Amino acid sequence: MNFEIITAPLIGAAIGTITNGIAIKMLFRPWNPVYIGKFKLPFTPGLIPKEKPRIAASIAKVIGNNLLDDDTIKKTLLSDSTKEKLTGAVENKISSLSERTETLSEFLSSKGIMEKIDEKEKSLNNTAAKFVTKKLIDMNAASSLIDLASKELEQSSNPLIAGFASKAISSAKDSLIVKINGLITDKAPSLISGLIDKEYEKLKDKTLKECILYLTEKFPDYQQRLWSLYCGLVEKYLGTVLRGFNISGIVEQKINEFELPELEKLIMDIARKELNSLVLLGGLLGFIMGFLNVLIG
Repeated sequence: MNFEIITAPLIGAAIGTITNGIAIKMLFRPWNPVYIGKFKLPFTPGLIPKEKPRIAASIAKVIGNNLLDDDTIKKTLLSDSTKEKLTGAVENKISSLSERTETLSEFLSSKGIMEKIDEKEKSLNNTAAKFVTKKLIDMNAASSLIDLASKELEQSSNPLIAGFASKAISSAKDSLIVKINGLITDKAPSLISGLIDKEYEKLKDKTLKECILYLTEKFPDYQQRLWSLYCGLVEKYLGTVLRGFNISGIVEQKINEFELPELEKLIMDIARKELNSLVLLGGLLGFIMGFLNVLIG
């Protein structure tokens, strides 16, 4: 019996298996260069330890430019599933708040933000008062008031008095406009600010249940409004935010921070099945080559 037909394929399979196993090990090992005297042994360190910075940069570039690019993240953030999750979360939160009986002021104080909101209200109050006052001047509200007063006099007084009053008002219109604008400039900001403060204090004293009820009645389409606001923010600021995060740089830094044993374990956990298949494939090819060698010989 020719034992070579059995031993040759088995030896070939063993050589193929061992060779591929060593090649895979050499991807990671040794982790550091090996020297004999001043001579550095070839293939040390292993391929991955040696090329770790380049590999990290390449992986980071692929992830940042292809897998997690602006369009991909935007599609995810604006997808139907994201909308469903966000609107569901908002609805649950509103339902929870609508059952609470503490005032809005008490609730915000418990969160530690009441003081900041008060400060913000004062700032916005002042800005709003100045804006409305300027708008009244720009819209020439004084002239409109004078015209309205003149018209009312014409309609409610006897013709003699109405004609006299109308002419008097018309002749003094320019000076009246100056005086009314002065009154608006002097008095309107404090009046507007006082009204805003009054409404703000009323709102703070309302219970959360009352606030939620008011908002849902005032804005029955609040879910769609919030989603539209969210979409607008994503469209406007996503690119800036992602550039600030620098996803590629973060990925590259994280890979470079991995210790080599940890990186080896990570890669092996991900590709263990495929790498083991390569070892077995080496054995199979060695077996086939050994068998063919016997046949050809």
